[in-house]
Amino acid sequence: MIITFGSINVDLIFSMTAMPQAGQTLLAKSFRTEAGGKGANQAVAAARDGAEVMMVGAVGEDSMAAVALQNLQNVVDVSRVARVRVPTGCASIFIDGDGHNMIAVASGANLVASSDAVDDSLLQRASIVLLQMENEGSQIEKLIRRSKSAGVKAILNLAPAFPVEPKILSLCDLIVVNEDEAEALAGWLGSGASAHQLSTNLNTGVLRTLGAQGAEAVVQGEEIKVSAMPVGVVDTTAAGDCFVGVLASALDRGLSLEAAMRRASTAAAIACSRPGSQASIPVSAEIDQFNTSP
Repeated sequence: MIITFGSINVDLIFSMTAMPQAGQTLLAKSFRTEAGGKGANQAVAAARDGAEVMMVGAVGEDSMAAVALQNLQNVVDVSRVARVRVPTGCASIFIDGDGHNMIAVASGANLVASSDAVDDSLLQRASIVLLQMENEGSQIEKLIRRSKSAGVKAILNLAPAFPVEPKILSLCDLIVVNEDEAEALAGWLGSGASAHQLSTNLNTGVLRTLGAQGAEAVVQGEEIKVSAMPVGVVDTTAAGDCFVGVLASALDRGLSLEAAMRRASTAAAIACSRPGSQASIPVSAEIDQFNTSP
């Protein structure tokens, strides 16, 4: 079982011809509202790939909560999602004609989500604890420590890239970063930004996604590289979350890291070819079919 402690948001998505600049007002081509949040996206991705997933987080006592939970509750156990007197998290997402995005997030209820909802009995049932950086830092660090003590694999997606003490990062089994996050982490550590350099510095596993160039990982000195799947890009909004969720799902059922990375890369490519946040995340059969297509 995968425990995902993370953010649960509503995404307000604006489709743009071009991104607005400072002081500029532009008309959007279209607008839609979707469920999102890095934690929720990754939980949905793992569950759609066949994993048993428990979502731990918080939403507000407002009308936006129902939107934020609409996809999660269909595939994920949400019994540990708290209702709090703080607005549900919300993100404004601008997507240009090339599929690139700009995102602003109001964390809301995510910052009062408590990792104490992961009690010891639940933690003992898990094979993986999956975390991101859209919740209160002290709660994330606390759960990483508890996962280490319980012998449960902790995967931290360092996104957004906020500083975390190296000794906490070293307790994780795998740290997942994109190129920008890797550069930020390298700056804090005073090292290079490659997966090898970061892994050596932190003495733990590091996986760096490289967009169209694929992904690289170094775990216990072993280096793994996988190529990205070629696809026509429509919207990259949840592609990174899709990658991380499917990676966790594949590892949860015993695939090697290399096989898990290849499966995650395929899933992310499918997500890039579709519009939307959670709406773009494929199910297991679609990933299987894509992998066997000539």
